[in-house]
Amino acid sequence: MKKIKKGTLLLIIIGIVLALGIICFFITVAVDNKKEKKYEGSITSPNDKFSLILNISKSWTNDEGTENQTEGQQFDFTIIDETTYNLNNWNLVININVPGYNLKEIDDAWNVEYVKDGNTLNLTPVGDIDLVSISRTKNNSFGFIFINNIKVEEKDFSNITYTLTGIRHKDVMEYKTFWILFFALIIYVAYAISYIVIRLKERNFEAFKENTYKIINQSMNTFASLIDTKDPYTKDHSARVSYYSVKIARKLGLDDDFIRNLAYIALMHDCGKLLIDDDILTKPAKLTEEEYEIMKTHTSNGGKALQNFTSIKEIVNGAMYHHEWYDGTGYPKGLKGEEIPLSARIIGVADSLDAMASDRCYRAHLEKEEIIKELEDNSGTQFDPKIAKVAIEMVESGEINIYDNIRKDAD
Repeated sequence: MKKIKKGTLLLIIIGIVLALGIICFFITVAVDNKKEKKYEGSITSPNDKFSLILNISKSWTNDEGTENQTEGQQFDFTIIDETTYNLNNWNLVININVPGYNLKEIDDAWNVEYVKDGNTLNLTPVGDIDLVSISRTKNNSFGFIFINNIKVEEKDFSNITYTLTGIRHKDVMEYKTFWILFFALIIYVAYAISYIVIRLKERNFEAFKENTYKIINQSMNTFASLIDTKDPYTKDHSARVSYYSVKIARKLGLDDDFIRNLAYIALMHDCGKLLIDDDILTKPAKLTEEEYEIMKTHTSNGGKALQNFTSIKEIVNGAMYHHEWYDGTGYPKGLKGEEIPLSARIIGVADSLDAMASDRCYRAHLEKEEIIKELEDNSGTQFDPKIAKVAIEMVESGEINIYDNIRKDAD
C-alpha cells in the first residue's frame, strides 16, 4: 500500500474539517431561519427588536351636524426593525385600547390585508411589495382610512398594544461565520492549488531524478564490467563489492544519500586497473616487488581518472584510498584510522571480503570460517574494527551470503 505524504494527508484532513464546517453552518442557518419569533409592545413602549410607530396624517368630518356625523382619519403605521434579519410570513395584531374610541369601519387600507374585530385588527402583508418581508433596509409602512366616532390625536393612542409574529430569515452572508468559512475556503483552495502544482513538479522531478539514477547506474555498471574484463578471474567483482558495501553501510545505519553514492563509488573503486598491463594483472604467480609497485598505482591512477567526476561526492576517495590500512601501513598515502574516508574504509572491507570468497588465478577461495578469522585477525590493523565487526556478524548470520558469489571457474 502506497504511503500517503504528510502534506497530502494534511490537505485531506483540512478539506474534511472545512467541508463539515460548511455543512454544519448551512444546517444551522436552515434551522435558524425556520424559527418562529414573537414580539410584543405598545406605541409608547417600543420593543428593542421591532417597534410600531403611528402617525395620523389627515383628519376630516363626515356628515357634519347630522346624526350620522363621523370622523375620518388617515392612520399611517411604520414597523421599525432593529434586528439583523428579515421577518417573513409575518402577522401583526393591533389592539386599539382607547377609552371611548369606537372604530366603526375601515374605508381603505394599503399594503396589508386585515380582519377587524371591534377595535382589534389582525393584519397580514399583501402584494409584491417591500412589506412582504420586514427588514430594516426597507420601508415597512402600511396604513388605513379609519371611520371613528370621535377624532383623536397620536397622544390619545398611548394604550395601543401590538403582537408581531413571523418566521425569521437571515441571509447567509449576514452571518459572521459565513465570512470566516468563505475566507478559510479561499485560503484552502489557494493552498490546495499550490500544493498540487508543487506535487506535480516534485513528481516530475522525482521521475527525472529516477531516470537520471537509472542512467548513472547503468553507465556505472557498464563501466565496471569493462574494468572487470581486464581480469577474467575478477568478473563481476566490482558489482559484488558495491553490493557488500551497501549492505554493510545499511547495517551501520548510514543515510540513504550516502548509501546511494557509496554504491556508485564502489563500482568505480578499481577503475585504475584499466591502466595496468594485462601481464601483471593476470599473472598466475606471485608478483615481483617491481610488479607489485606497478599494481599499487591503480589506486592513484583511479583517483586521477575520477578527479573531474564531481557529480558523485567522494567518488575519488573510493578509488584512491580503498587500500589504505586502519593502522596506517596501507597505500598510496599511508592514512591512518579515521583519516581514511568512511566510504574507502567500507569498500576496503567489502573488497577484501569478495577477494577472499572468490577463486583467483593464484589461489582458490577461502572457506567461510577462514574468511571470518581473517576479518577478526586483521580488525584494527587492516580494517576499521567497527566495520569489520559488522561484516563478521553479517557473514555469520547469512545477511551476506558469500557462497552466492563464489565462482569456482572463470567464465
